[in-house]
Amino acid sequence: MSILYQLLRPFGYLTIKGVRGKPIYDWLIPFVLSALSMGYFQILNVDIKSLFSDGNFIKNTVSFVSILPGFYIAALAAIATFNRKEIDFPLTSDNGTPYVYVKGVKENGIPYTTREKITRRIFLCMLFAFLTAESILLIMLNNFSLPLIATIHSTLYLNIYLFTFLIILWQLFVTTFFGLYYLGERIHSNN
Repeated sequence: MSILYQLLRPFGYLTIKGVRGKPIYDWLIPFVLSALSMGYFQILNVDIKSLFSDGNFIKNTVSFVSILPGFYIAALAAIATFNRKEIDFPLTSDNGTPYVYVKGVKENGIPYTTREKITRRIFLCMLFAFLTAESILLIMLNNFSLPLIATIHSTLYLNIYLFTFLIILWQLFVTTFFGLYYLGERIHSNN
């Protein structure tokens, strides 16, 4: 099994198949919210470069996001140790049982890929591992990009960066709210 596979596995949440509406939560809603956000900045005639300065949108957003990994890790630990037998029942969907492909290595060293059914525990663990990794990614993306942003004078590149930042940000927020819905309501239903 490759080291890269293991390091990127928190993003495995995005590869879960068979959950109704998941692509809408994962991609469509964040894309639409990002486009609306870009439109909002354009309507207000905001100088894109000013969004990166101290006390403005990017800096304030990253300050908020930087506190989230600790909460996500605490949620992940709570889910992993949650003592209720229903949490280990397989998820069901209109499409059948949701699943994910998992890679491993047999005792003889031969790699394999298996299709694993998703339980509520696995789904939530993958979701909160993804949120933890995505929040760290957003923070690091910003930290590494700020020196470059200061040297870029092209509005196109700044808009591309801002749109990418917004997609990751909105994906983080939408997935967080989806996880809160699941923990607050869905996990307690018996079907």
